Parts: sequence; structure tokens; C-alpha cells
Amino acid sequence: MDGMHLISLVLAQHLDKLPFKYKGENSCHLVRMSQKKYHLGLMENFELNPILLNRINGEFRCLKRTDLIKAMANCLPQETIRAGCQVLSIELDPVTKYPQILLSNGSILQAKVVIGCDGVNSIVANMVALHPTKLLRFSTCVARGFTKYQNGHPFLSEFVMMSRGQVQLGRIPMTDKLVYWFVTRLSTCQDSIISKDSALIRRSLMESMEGFPVHAMDMIRNCKLSSLHLTDLKYRPPWDLLLNRFSKGTIVVAGDAMHATGPFVAQGGSASIEDAIVLARCLAEKMNNKGAVVERNVVEEAFDKYAKERRMRIFWLSLNTFLVGKRLDTKSGIMRFLVLAIMFVLFRDPDGHSHYNCGTL
Repeated sequence: MDGMHLISLVLAQHLDKLPFKYKGENSCHLVRMSQKKYHLGLMENFELNPILLNRINGEFRCLKRTDLIKAMANCLPQETIRAGCQVLSIELDPVTKYPQILLSNGSILQAKVVIGCDGVNSIVANMVALHPTKLLRFSTCVARGFTKYQNGHPFLSEFVMMSRGQVQLGRIPMTDKLVYWFVTRLSTCQDSIISKDSALIRRSLMESMEGFPVHAMDMIRNCKLSSLHLTDLKYRPPWDLLLNRFSKGTIVVAGDAMHATGPFVAQGGSASIEDAIVLARCLAEKMNNKGAVVERNVVEEAFDKYAKERRMRIFWLSLNTFLVGKRLDTKSGIMRFLVLAIMFVLFRDPDGHSHYNCGTL
């Protein structure tokens, strides 16, 4: 419980310690590029549509997740984080009614409070009835990687998205020499083999991206093989988030364990940070002036308040991501039209999800 308080405080108070190195403009441009075909000739090109992002803090940055984790870890007390321990099972003690956690190293933790942030295949989520069997897969998979330009890259401070058919490329500079990118494409029966070999991933991407601009192809060709990852995309259906429980006694879930979504609106990490801030705030409000000993019912009330506050936010975020993913998935023109119509009605502002304010600690 104290750990979640501290992680949230780190996020709020120690952002100056994060290793931001790229000095771009205060606000970046989002550039969407779509292929434009000339049917009377042989030439094909990409049409650029720059859109200025109006963000609350006037910032649009990209950083490595490991850098964020290290920055937070360095601000926590020693021995707060225990590495190399995977949760195998969790159950309630029949006498105390508090959770018991069995770890992969054979040890058993007798916990007063459990906050499950153990990802898509969450053991804790299964415990509180968010069953992993309800996780579905998009027909789209995603590859991510970094490309380092020894003499500096030529790109502006822009988040660029290019699409050609059902293949989409996103690109954003991290420093003056390092660029992060991702590619989404339809999954194939060979992906389980391809995902285990970085060279095969790169070859697969080059084949999928045939017809993209030369600079985009060069970026993939010259990427750091050690950074390449190809994964399928699991998600929890949005309607499940309206009905399922997020807590049970003094056990609660957050992050992907709570709301696994596709990456199509790039808000998964942000939503997890929101979870931490809201959960810390709910606990702090309920624990205020309660003394050193906190009763079980106080924690349960805090968790119930947290779940109530987060439910509709993550539902709408999940629905938005679900629709974008289905638009990329489907080969049917009629289905794509229906998805676009629903998105136009419900999500007229394509960047509206990024304007949400979860409040302060």
C-alpha cells in the first residue's frame, strides 16, 4: 500500500529526474500520412496532413519505459522492489481472510493489501474475477523498435503516422540520434516463429512495408535488432469493464491487469499512471487521521471508490481503442464504414482521450 503511494508521488514530484534529452519544440505536430494512388499512371505517393496537438501541458514526449521505471525506483526506499519473483497463485487465508501470495521462488507472502499490476496475464485479476479467458485477440499484431542515427536523424519534432492498406507505421524522435517506431500489420500463421528471431521480424516488416517511403524503409532496415519485438494484441472487451469487479476484499488490480487494451490510441501507460494517482488519492483520503493501524473495511472502501472512479474512464478509453483496432482489422468495406460512423458519433475529437485530467494526489 505504501509502495503505491510512493510510486504515485514519484510520478507527480520527480519528473525532473527523468532522462529527457531531446530538446524539441514545446508542442509537437502529429502528422498523419496516407497513401494516395494515381489510377491513370504508375506513380504512388503519400499525402501529409499535419495537425497541431493541443495538449494540456504543451508537451508530447516519448521515453523508454525502462528509464521511467529506473527513475521511479531510484526515488523509492531501498528493498521496496523485489526482483525475480513471479506470482504463481493468490488465495485468502481461511482464518485471517487476508491474501496469501505464492511466489515462483517458493516463498509465501502474508499480505494485508495486494495491488495487482501484473499485466495482461494477471494472476491477481483472475483472483478478483477478471478471468483471463475473457481476453480476446485483434487480428493485428505490432512490432516495436529503435533506430539510432550516428550522425543525427533528419526528422522534425513530430509524431508521424503513415498508413498503406492495413499496414501502419508510427514514428517519433526520442533524442537527436534515437528514433522510436512501431508497425502494425495483420497477423500471420508464421508470427509465432518470426517473433523469436529479430532478423526474421525485420525481414517480415520490410516485406509488409513495401511501397512505403524510402526513409521509412531505411529506418526499419537500420534498426537495432536487440530492440525489436513482435507481439500479438490482447484486449479485454469494453463491455466487460462495465460489469466486472476490480477488487475483492483488500485485493485490487490496476494497469493492464485491469484494462488490457490495444495500443492504437497510445494511452495504455498513461491510463496506468492515472490508476496509480487515483488509487493513492482514494487510499490517502480514507486513511487520513486513522492512525498507524488501518482496518480492513477502510481499505475495502478505498478500493471501491477507486473502482467506481476509474470504471467509466477506462470503459470509454477501451471502447475507443477497440473501434480503432477493428477498423484496422476488418477487410470489409461495410464494417469499416460502420466503425467509422460510430467513431464519428462517439469520438469526434480523435485526440480527446489525451485531454482527460484524473486530478491530483
